[in-house]
Amino acid sequence: MRDHAGPRRGRSDDRGDAPTESRRRRRSRRGALVSARSNVARLTPREGEPRVYSVSEIAQAIKLSLEDSFPSVVVQGEISGLNRHRQSGHVYFDLKDEQARIRVALFKSKVRSAHDALSDGIAVQVEGRIDFYGPRGEVSLLADRVSPLGYGALQARFDALKRKLEAEGLFREDRKRPLPAYPTRVGIVTSPGAAALRDMLRILRHRAPYVRITLAPAAVQGEAAAREIASAIALLNEWGLVDVIIAGRGGGSLEDLWAFNEEAVVRAIAGSRIPVVSAVGHEVDVTLADLAADLRAATPTHAAQQVVPAREDVRAALEDLSKHARERLRRELREAAAQLAGIRNHHALRDPARRVQDNRRALDDIADGLTRGLSDWVLVRRRRLEGYAGVLQAFTPSHVMERSRERVQTLDHRLRTSASGLVGRLLEQVRGRGRLLESYDYRGVLKRGYALVWDAEGRRLVQRGLPLRPEEAIRVQFQDAQADARVTRVRPLAAEETT
Repeated sequence: MRDHAGPRRGRSDDRGDAPTESRRRRRSRRGALVSARSNVARLTPREGEPRVYSVSEIAQAIKLSLEDSFPSVVVQGEISGLNRHRQSGHVYFDLKDEQARIRVALFKSKVRSAHDALSDGIAVQVEGRIDFYGPRGEVSLLADRVSPLGYGALQARFDALKRKLEAEGLFREDRKRPLPAYPTRVGIVTSPGAAALRDMLRILRHRAPYVRITLAPAAVQGEAAAREIASAIALLNEWGLVDVIIAGRGGGSLEDLWAFNEEAVVRAIAGSRIPVVSAVGHEVDVTLADLAADLRAATPTHAAQQVVPAREDVRAALEDLSKHARERLRRELREAAAQLAGIRNHHALRDPARRVQDNRRALDDIADGLTRGLSDWVLVRRRRLEGYAGVLQAFTPSHVMERSRERVQTLDHRLRTSASGLVGRLLEQVRGRGRLLESYDYRGVLKRGYALVWDAEGRRLVQRGLPLRPEEAIRVQFQDAQADARVTRVRPLAAEETT
């Protein structure tokens, strides 16, 4: 069991006559410090004049003084802002308590010393040495060993709230709803100036330019962030003008993303009537909002890709529908043709004369037998044969041909009617989907005399007039041009004018 109460001292086997590497390093630092002090002393002016130092000299003196005063330290605190450098393999984070924080660097060769997986919010003990990096003027702790102590305050809050909401069933998979296959209206809850918003708008406009986007602005970091995010989600539900909602922001530390762990945000997502996609941080960041959302996207960009299908996918779906319609029509025609061929190849139609001959031979044999009997017996049998003859009359070739012809005509009529109706319905479905896609194109609306109003930079669509202010610059888009304009007056419409 290692003691982390203070700096680790040298072991008994390090006390030989030869100086250890640690002692040689400290002696070297002391020598460099004395040299630095000597250099500073040479710059010291005569008595009464202020002492002048160069920045490099001060930085070097600070570095040597810190390294000499803190050759080995053990610092306890909570991890924040964890960053794993993919290329180098180094790990950087802040070690903080209630009043201060210090930057920690854990180089690749020392990463294995961290017994458990490091993450934001856990409390650790870091053993290492203090370093001053002159080019940036930064003091940092170069870690040799990181030992987890347990959860920090934020992580404890996270786990407690997660258990509470999970017990209420807010994270159950069976309450999550599927996203609409072809949404035409998308709501976004994020900061208006966030890079995540620009990424989502770029993807949505590229994949589905017909989609109408509504931004419900909200702070995504800070004390008011959770309240604003929850209010924005509730407002989009109240309006009912969107088919799906994306709520998210870019990556950050546990503190940066904490708004999406607040109870108000989680309950707003779980209570939304409109499906919600969470897009918080990077793929490794998991918040309570992710667990409550109907779909969790790894990044905001991925969320935009998940919400709307690409134009190519819509076109492929229509082509697939048309292909299935053609295959079904061909299958129905093949089955009808096979049924018709079976009727034509029936033995009664192939050789009707032979069947008549067989019947005549049977009659002749019966007549010969009757002539050898008594006249009464012959008479009875003859009458019976005459009855048979009447029955056989119904099976003459003309009668069989007539009934078969009527059956073929009936089947042919039913086949033509069924095929024509099916083709008509499928073609009408394809045309309807085409008209639907054309109706989503805002350019068609512009051709009918309408116009779009954007903000001065042309980034945000102005949907309501009341927030505009006199002298505010706007941009008006017509069918064939854009015009920069300025608001002179904003007049609210009466209730009867808005209907």
